[in-house]
Parts: sequence; structure tokens; C-alpha cells
Amino acid sequence: MFRGPPLPLLPDLPLSELLAKARATEALGAWVRGSCPRQRIYRVDHGAAGHVLVSSDLGFLLARCDRVVVREGDRPVVLEAATIIQWRALQVATATPYLPGLERLRTLFPALQAGASELLVPLQSQSPEEVLARCLAEGVRVEGSRIVYTPSLPA
Repeated sequence: MFRGPPLPLLPDLPLSELLAKARATEALGAWVRGSCPRQRIYRVDHGAAGHVLVSSDLGFLLARCDRVVVREGDRPVVLEAATIIQWRALQVATATPYLPGLERLRTLFPALQAGASELLVPLQSQSPEEVLARCLAEGVRVEGSRIVYTPSLPA
């Protein structure tokens, strides 16, 4: 079981370790921190080619790669993109600790988790825009939102 959210790779990870994880003819994603542009790193072995797509945008990698290398603690881990996508949730920062319409939102999003001034809503069956629209329709004042990846969140 993965503990905590997936993290970007450490900058001192050897390139050879990433290339060793890539399969021939596969685009393996590598999530890195920073503002590097998207880059492809190619490996050619005995006529079979594979490559690693490196980006600081995890969503970009999930849309283009079947597997992505992320970090758990200090170690790199290869995960199926579909698994990471299932961990997606929208974290909504609210303007007040009293949340009008919270019970209605719990009906709409049964796996919703509410904190003092935030909501966490899994995104398996709806888009972030739909979640935000429903929050606003229920009178929740939204201060901000972001996508997070939470393996422990129930679906």
C-alpha cells in the first residue's frame, strides 16, 4: 500500500535508473519537481526503442503514459497511470468554517471529506469544474482549489 501522496522524483536520481525501468516501445513518464520543459529521453537497445517522458506536470504525464515513475519516501516507484488517476481529488479551500449545503454535498459526493475550512472530493466520476459548480450552487464560498493525489481516500 502506498503511504501518503505520490511525490516528484529527487533530482539526484540517475538517468540510467529511469531508462532501466522503461519497456521497449513504451513512453514511461517521470514526474520531476521544478519548471523544466517537457523532455523526452530515448534509449535504443538492439533495435528496440523506448523512451522516458520527463515533466513537472503530473497530469500531462498521466494523459500520455501508461506507467509513471513517482517517489514514495526516498525510493522511486513505477505505478500504472490508471492507479494514480483513481487517487485524484479536488481540494477546495472554503471561505468559512460553517459550510452551508454540506449535507447536500455529502449526498452528491458520498466520499467527500470535510475539514474546518476545506473539502476533499474524489474525482473518479466528475470533473473538477463540476465539483466547483455544485459547491457554488450549494452556497459554499470557494477561496481556491487544487488537484491532489490521495491514495487513502475512499472512492
